[in-house]
Parts: sequence; structure tokens; C-alpha cells
Amino acid sequence: MKKTFIMTSILSLLLLVTACQQNITARHTLDEVLPSIELFLDHSVSHDTRLPLFEGTTITYKIDGSAVEDLRLFERPIYDSYLPVEIKIYAQDETKTIQQDIYVLSDYSPKHNYEIHLSDVDFENISKETFSSSTISLYQEYTMLFEKEGQVRGRGNSNWFSYEKKSYRISFSEDVEMMGLRAHHDYLLIGMHADKSLIRDTLAHQLSILMELEITQDTRYVELYVNDNYHGLYTLIEDRTYIKTGDDPLSFALELDYRIDWDQTGEPHIRIDGAPYGIKRSLDLDPETLSGIQTYLNDVLQDLQNGVIHPDIDVTNWVKYMFIQELFKNVDAWGLSVFIYRDQEGLLKFGPVWDFDFALGNADYVGDQYFEPEGFFLAFDFRMTWFFHAIQIDAFKDAFKNEIITYYQDILPRYLTLIEVLGVSLIPYSENNFNRWDVFNTYLWPNPMFMVEFETHMDHVLWIKNFVFERSKWYQQAMFRQPFI
Repeated sequence: MKKTFIMTSILSLLLLVTACQQNITARHTLDEVLPSIELFLDHSVSHDTRLPLFEGTTITYKIDGSAVEDLRLFERPIYDSYLPVEIKIYAQDETKTIQQDIYVLSDYSPKHNYEIHLSDVDFENISKETFSSSTISLYQEYTMLFEKEGQVRGRGNSNWFSYEKKSYRISFSEDVEMMGLRAHHDYLLIGMHADKSLIRDTLAHQLSILMELEITQDTRYVELYVNDNYHGLYTLIEDRTYIKTGDDPLSFALELDYRIDWDQTGEPHIRIDGAPYGIKRSLDLDPETLSGIQTYLNDVLQDLQNGVIHPDIDVTNWVKYMFIQELFKNVDAWGLSVFIYRDQEGLLKFGPVWDFDFALGNADYVGDQYFEPEGFFLAFDFRMTWFFHAIQIDAFKDAFKNEIITYYQDILPRYLTLIEVLGVSLIPYSENNFNRWDVFNTYLWPNPMFMVEFETHMDHVLWIKNFVFERSKWYQQAMFRQPFI
């Protein structure tokens, strides 16, 4: 006891001496640094927030118990949250400790208040096929963060032809880092026109991050202005063809995409069990390489059909990806926007998740059971070829069960909070969007009629939250049925 007391006393003395030295060498008084720190504490912490630092004066920061020297390296909460902050100022005249809460925005929060402005563009004549030149500017609360020359064109398939509010691709001549995203040269602006919750795509991407899929993509909410006119709320995301893990190249990346057959696009592709897979990343496109990939994947599928899990299959990755598609009842997963790749270690994986606007009940062409939270949706459908065969194998079933347990216990409570916090934060932005696009109580394909009758944006959000909860509960209960699946 005495030895512990002595050591504690010595440590306290050393800290006091260190603090005194920092005060002696400080170049600023407390009154000189406090205004900047108080301003920092009074504002939400966004991607572009910087810690107030003064050369020659020591100021330390701890957020939620972790020392922080650069907010760009700080791991943000999964939804907007108040977090405790401790600031110690070693000024010339005194040492001061400040402890209070500060509001930290999640990466994808609309409260970052980002705006993308497209200027000097002939917007009425933008097409899907060719780019139009534009000056592209990024603003945050009236402050211009950058202005660069770029290009814009339309994107999407049924969305492009079905909706007045369209989606776009913006492109730069070099990689651009913005809004805390990794640097890239192509970004997509997703209109979310038929998704009146404005959250389905973001929720899918956030769940893939929470479940730690190897390839994930962050989203950012932005308000789009075209030639100084407000054009609505959009989700900005990296182009889905940006598929890589770290700095090492993948062996290949493919997209299951039946539009290759429907639209006769002529896109380079191979066929697995008759289904068309577009080439998104490959060492080359010579016939021998593509034939080798096709033979390899057909062999993997044949093993599954024979009840064998090929050694290249990353089972954990597969069940996570399958569960996200199943939970959301994503109708496109039968034949569109499903990415499969082989990484540098030779493992066969799925990801990223993509295109979830027609999910979580937002499709009127599937049948009445689609709106119910119970029941398997994709697992026993032959169109979901890989999982249709994999889920028949006991080892895969067991891995699927274990993933559900982890999700239900560790992820679901936070995820439900995420849904509601995001929905509430979107309220003023949704009002602006639906004032610009007066379609809130209007049928847009494929909205179910009962959703068209929802009175508020939060009605959509709370319906989704309840659907996710009830569907998750059904999965948890289904595990204990005999036999399961």
C-alpha cells in the first residue's frame, strides 16, 4: 500500500512538473485561445472541422476517452451522437480543463450540409451516352471547399427513363478527395426519386460496414444545385466499378447483370450457368483469360451443386452478403447489381452491396407476401444461383445461423437507432426535396399504394424501422425451428 502511494505521488509530481514546463514555454494566454475553442465546442464536428491548435502552446483533446490529434483520423460514431470531450489548455497564465459534450456527425449525416453546384452546363440536353462539360463546386454552409472543371452525364436504366428527377455521374480528370471519402475521379449522384424514405441505399451500405464486408462504399447526402437552381437531395457515392481491396489488384470482378441480354449492350461478359456477368475488373480482356474465369466459376458452382464448398469460397463473406440481401428483400438481387470477385489471395467473395432502392418493401410487382417481414426471399430461388445451392449445405447453414446470432445481438440494436436518427436528421432536407419535386403522395413506379398514402417522410422511415425489426426477429426465431431451412 505504501509503495503504491509513493509511486502515485511521484507520478503526480512528474505530471505537475511537466504541466509547469508547458505553461512556462506557452506562447499564448488563456484569453487568446478560449474563443477558438468555444467556437469549436459550439458547432457540430463535420468532416472539415479542425481542432483549434496554437503553435507553441500545448492543448490536448480527448473525445469519448480517446486522445485525438487530427479529426481526420478520428473514428466517427455510426450515427450522429453527443460524445464527451476533454480539453486541457496549458496557457501562459494558467492550466484549464474543459469537459463537456460535443455533437459529432456520422460520416454519412445530412447535417454536414454539403452542396454540389453544377455550373455552365447545358442541363436540359444531358444524355446518358456522352459527357457534358461543367464547373463542379463543393460547398458547405455557404463556404466553397473547391471548384474544379469536370464532366457530367446521366446514369441509370429504368430510373433514367421513368422519373423526372434523374441520377447523374460526375467525373474529374484526376482523383479528388472530398467529404471524407477516399480520393476518386468518378462519383454518382443518386436521385432516390422512387424511394420516398430517402434512406434505403444508405442503410444497405451502412449495414455492410457494420457487418464488415471487405469492400464497402460510403455515401454522402448532398443538395444539388444546377446553374444556381436547387435540384433536390441526392446521395453521392463512388462509382461501383471502383472495386479493390487495399493497393493490391483483384484477379477479377464481375457483375451479374441481365440487362446485358435485355438491352443487347454488347458489354464484355462471360456466362455462369447461363447467366451474363459483365467484366468490371480483370487482368485483361483477351478471350483466353475470360474463358479461364468462366471455366473456374462454373467449376465452383458445380461443386456447390454437388454439395461441396469449394476451398476458394470465403464462407463468412458469402453469408454476410447473403444476409444483407435477404434482410432487405432486395428484388434486384435476382439478376442485377450483384458483384462477385476474386481477391489477391485467391478467395472468392461478394461485394459491394449496390442498388437497394427497390428493397425493404418498395416494389409493388412481387406479390403481397413481399410486404410481410417473414419468410426467406432469395435463398430458395433458383435465380439466386450461388446461394440457392450453398444454403443446402450444412456447413453453410451453420455459418448463416452464426451470422444471424451476431447480427441480432451485436448489430441490430445500434442499427435500429441508426435508422431513426438518420430519418429525423433528414426531415428538413426531405421537405426541401419534396417541395422541389412534388411527388410525395403521388404514385411512382413501383411504390406500393399503401406507402403512397403515408402522410410524412417519417412514416416511411418508421415503417422501414419496424420492418427491419420484425424481419430480424423472424430470422432469430427461425434459427430454433427444426429443421431450420
